[in-house]
Amino acid sequence: MARRAVLIVGAGEPATSVAVGLGVAGWDVHRIDDDTIVWTDDTLAVQCSGLGAVDLVVHARYPAVARRRADLVDLDGDQWRAAADEPLEAAIRLARCVHRPLAAAGGTIVFLVPLMASAGGAGFAAFATAAEGIRVLAKSLAKTWGTDGIRAHALTLDPSAFLAPVDAAGMAEANSLHDPPLGRVPDLETEVARVIAALAHDDLAVLTGASLVVDGGLWMPG
Repeated sequence: MARRAVLIVGAGEPATSVAVGLGVAGWDVHRIDDDTIVWTDDTLAVQCSGLGAVDLVVHARYPAVARRRADLVDLDGDQWRAAADEPLEAAIRLARCVHRPLAAAGGTIVFLVPLMASAGGAGFAAFATAAEGIRVLAKSLAKTWGTDGIRAHALTLDPSAFLAPVDAAGMAEANSLHDPPLGRVPDLETEVARVIAALAHDDLAVLTGASLVVDGGLWMPG
């Protein structure tokens, strides 16, 4: 039986751990892991040119500038664009680039987003803006690409999956009212990777456009 192909986009965490987990589970893993490139349709076309049919695309691309704490009033126009606008625009360009290989396989695209997009996080307005835009992008793709056989989802993770430990700990202390009901934040390499794989499985073919929170119940936004 042929191995299913997954393209994982993004450097560092959570992309790296998810790539390891899916590789261990038997997926044929491809990576685009340079977040320093300012993506254009042409540069992405080069990255995607060698792809055949792709069963799963996982997006977790957020440049370092987006992951750094900064008060909104301290960001000038160029800094805001780099931290908020560019990540969303790059996600849109990626979607255009992977449409053909996803359609060829009847595949699934999953966008990983940090939870402060829903629950808030002091000092991360730009990151939250990019992430919420990408979450809504997933819903829009689900609506427009369903007839092409493509499913799209957003998977919301605890901020610790994306941020430096000191920033993630401070945000959890400020926003969560309890310990995780399940006793832990889910492990990226095993538990989160399994959820992503499940979303791409034929058993869940009826599901698209979902915004799932996978954080052990710590934040419970909504």
